[in-house]
Amino acid sequence: MPQIQLTNVGSQKRIDSYLAEVLEIPRNQIQKWIENGKVCVEGSVVRKNYKLKGEEKITFEPIEFEKPNLKVSDCDIKILYEDEFLVVVDKPAGIVVHPGAANEEFSVVGALLYRGVKLSDIGAPLRPGVVHRIDKDTSGVIVLAKDNNAHFNLANQFAAHICKRYYIGVCEGHLKDYYGTIETQIGRHLKNRKIFSVAPGKHAITHYKVIMRLKDASVVRFELETGRTHQIRVHMQYLNNPLIGDNVYSKSKSKLITRQALHAFYLGFYHPTTNKFLKFYSKLPQDMLKLIEFQNN
Repeated sequence: MPQIQLTNVGSQKRIDSYLAEVLEIPRNQIQKWIENGKVCVEGSVVRKNYKLKGEEKITFEPIEFEKPNLKVSDCDIKILYEDEFLVVVDKPAGIVVHPGAANEEFSVVGALLYRGVKLSDIGAPLRPGVVHRIDKDTSGVIVLAKDNNAHFNLANQFAAHICKRYYIGVCEGHLKDYYGTIETQIGRHLKNRKIFSVAPGKHAITHYKVIMRLKDASVVRFELETGRTHQIRVHMQYLNNPLIGDNVYSKSKSKLITRQALHAFYLGFYHPTTNKFLKFYSKLPQDMLKLIEFQNN
């Protein structure tokens, strides 16, 4: 594989931790690259415990993964934009972004490959092109990279919190404040390691604003400053206003919607080659519109 270069924007983490977070690749895999002399900072080979200063040029030559048997099938996704560097997709609820350990039959990645869309190949084996994710049962807009340089540029924007991400959610009850910021750490739940909670872990910041109060619910706009797994869902549970329909973080069962009422309606980022700021929108899906209409009557 050719060498890849990216610029560290402000991080002072260890080089292995930084690359693992940006690329969503296990840290032990990154450490193998480093041990093989494949990672350089400002032209010099570094060790895995090298601590970044904040503005360095990082170059490395990824070691190819063994190609997995990734299931390729079409599904109901809509391509909002595509060029030779990236593709922007409107994902419905019920479809994963990429296959997991279960190697699900339907995924955004699988549908794009089925349609002949070339994706970058430096991420983890089942995640070609993936620079960020939304949950299976969250709908909305995401971007995937089509070449390796675009992958690193976009991943770096997400890691440096340059991208703009807005969501609409319908939450149980009425929030105490009309707007605010939730800033906590999020880590794995102490008893159930498959879910997350406000606990020692990774720094997480969510900005919120109530845009409509309904009879027994609130329509809320969220802005993610960080992008932790289940971040909005965990933070709303923390405020005691979980998302309606969330069968993991809410104690209530909804008959009005079959998944968490959360939609990624806006994504903005800088194009990796032109540096033009691009904005993409996704309309609120019918199940959430019906939920809001019912709660508003």
